[in-house]
Amino acid sequence: MNIILRTSMLALVAQTFVAQLAFGQSIDEALKLYKQQDYKEAAVAFYDVLQNDANPDNRDQAEIYLAETLRKDGFAVPALFYYKDLLDAGRANRYYLNAVEGLLQVQKELHDPLWVPTLINEKLDPEGFAQLDPDKIAQINYLVGEVSFRTRRNQDARAFLEFVPPESPLYPKARYLLGILAIRNNDAEGAMGHFKAILTAIDVDTAVEEQKHVRNLTLLAAARTAYGQGHFEAANDFYRQVPRFSDEWFSAMYENAWAFFRQEKYGPALGELQSVTSPYFAKRHVPEAYVIQGTAYFANCQWDRVRRSVASFKKVYDPMLQQLKGYVAENREPVDFYRDVIEGGNGRFSVELAREVRRQQRFKDFHYVLTHMAWEREQIDQIKVWAGSRFGEDLKLIIDKERGVGERAAGLLARARLKELDAALQNFQSQVNILDFEVADAERNWLEQGKEILKGRRARLPRPEIPNDQWQHWSFDREYWKDELGYIQHALQSECF
Repeated sequence: MNIILRTSMLALVAQTFVAQLAFGQSIDEALKLYKQQDYKEAAVAFYDVLQNDANPDNRDQAEIYLAETLRKDGFAVPALFYYKDLLDAGRANRYYLNAVEGLLQVQKELHDPLWVPTLINEKLDPEGFAQLDPDKIAQINYLVGEVSFRTRRNQDARAFLEFVPPESPLYPKARYLLGILAIRNNDAEGAMGHFKAILTAIDVDTAVEEQKHVRNLTLLAAARTAYGQGHFEAANDFYRQVPRFSDEWFSAMYENAWAFFRQEKYGPALGELQSVTSPYFAKRHVPEAYVIQGTAYFANCQWDRVRRSVASFKKVYDPMLQQLKGYVAENREPVDFYRDVIEGGNGRFSVELAREVRRQQRFKDFHYVLTHMAWEREQIDQIKVWAGSRFGEDLKLIIDKERGVGERAAGLLARARLKELDAALQNFQSQVNILDFEVADAERNWLEQGKEILKGRRARLPRPEIPNDQWQHWSFDREYWKDELGYIQHALQSECF
């Protein structure tokens, strides 16, 4: 009996030794496949080690390499899952900082607005993260600062954003948020200081597209701040610096109309409005244009033109508002808002409003990630070595879970933006209704005084002032030319008694 027992024990020891040896070869084979950049086979090998190897060091090594393999092969969302698992293990795990670096890389590649920023904020480890290189520390400070900014923890946001150094590519974005934080704190001068620092830091001639975008947003923010202080000419100057045909150019002209209006420069104000309501911007949301236009004509007692502005608004935006009010009032899941926006309103609200939601940068980032998730999931079934395997099914489960989280977050964002548009439209409708009442009252007063309210053909007025010899006058002949946009001015004469 003793001999049999010993033989069995020897057999068990031998089996364990062989198994360990096999798994040792498996991690080595997986690493060999990784070095050969055979990522699909390597991923399966690392997954096998992670699931079956009894050696915890081998499992940890397999997990970090599995995450790296997936990320390099374009499967960022499952990679994020495995990086997170190592991050959760804490500093005791020797691949902890590698996982942090991997997460930061995923955030960059996916333009991730939610998953990695939230993780880094929740697992913030100043002592551990301090061992990373300066670029990654700057990225962490920015991400935590941005999360704090969005959750209105203003003091924390300021503390982290101020630690993003000038040499970091994220410095302009950090300064921009610091400027907005100053506005929140009613510190317009402090905000302008941050905005001017950005404009100094970014060289237009050498800037990459993202830096140009931040610079343009900064010009808009500086213009709005100047406007809020009553410095309307300064606002004009900032708005004019926004490059023509950039994404922000439309907003610059649209808002600049108010800055001209507040200076009683009605001709330039109406010219900006003519540009933003031109066919070139036909897909833009422009309800406020008719409010400014009608108010400018009202200030000059041109009642017929006020009525045309009021009628134009009511024709387009009254039905749009009615439909939108009904939509946002309904009880629906957040994901429905996201999907309806992507589908151009799905007949439930105007495609113009859907486009307006889609223009929001944060919405674009969510949609980019979700589109990438859909691509990743589709690809899994196209890869022979993954299709139908436990590994492939696990990857799909990871993606499906995170896609559900992302669609909900994107839906909440879309719903909030649609409610903002609903509130804005209601406000503009109220202003238009006031204009409608006021113009009727003004016409009644004129009639009681025996004044003429019907307008015939108006005489041609003098040309607007030409700034210098680099300009020339070009009359509008009811035909829009792209190069004219932004340079249009109206010759407007008051008809008030």
